[in-house]
Amino acid sequence: MHMMAPPHRKCAAFLLCGLLGGWTSLFAAPTLDETVSTLEQWVETERKITEVENEWEANKASMRNLIKVYKEEIQNLEQIIEEAEEDTSAAEVRRAELTEQNEAVKEVEKDVLAGIVATEGQLKALSPLLPLPLQEELRPLFNSLPEDPEESKLAIGQRIQPVIGILTQVQKFNQAVTVVEGFREFEEGRAIQTEKIFFGLGAAYYVDQANEHAGRAVFTPEGWSWEDDTTLIQPVRDFMEIYRGTLQARYVELPVEVN
Repeated sequence: MHMMAPPHRKCAAFLLCGLLGGWTSLFAAPTLDETVSTLEQWVETERKITEVENEWEANKASMRNLIKVYKEEIQNLEQIIEEAEEDTSAAEVRRAELTEQNEAVKEVEKDVLAGIVATEGQLKALSPLLPLPLQEELRPLFNSLPEDPEESKLAIGQRIQPVIGILTQVQKFNQAVTVVEGFREFEEGRAIQTEKIFFGLGAAYYVDQANEHAGRAVFTPEGWSWEDDTTLIQPVRDFMEIYRGTLQARYVELPVEVN
């Protein structure tokens, strides 16, 4: 059995259909302009995204290069620091070695200076005991010795030169035969020319030009002292002639005093 709806329900149905039709028109498909605008915005967005990506890739490559450069710089700095530390260690070792060497040199200098001081004093005492010709030869060197060896401020090099010079000349004189001409006063106011012959520092003899006087040197605590001995005239004269080559070589006997 069919039942008919009341008249007021039909009106409500028609009203609902009208409302639905209005809402449907609101959600209808967009227009062409809207679609084009939307596409342009999307394209622009994609372009910007691509630009950003490209810029990022470029920046990323640049950052990689910078990181690489910084890493190399850090490695170089670390190497420089390591070498500097090694150099510092080596310098410390070298400084310690030089300090030790310097102390050793100071000790040696101290010993050398003590030896020089002692030798200078001995040479001063030796000077009057040397033969007069050797004293005259060494006078400049003896004068360069300090007055007071203990208080002298001269450098070691300055002090050692005259010491070595004196010792060298004394040794040279002692290893050679030396003939010296001079004058000797035998009578008051009468000086006679003589010839002296020194056998190193061991013995010495003299004879005058006229073969009237002769003698030998005797070593005393005060130095060389000459003693006359006329028995030595001929032997000393013969030796002088042999020395000069005017007489044939032969043995000549001369007295020698050994202490």
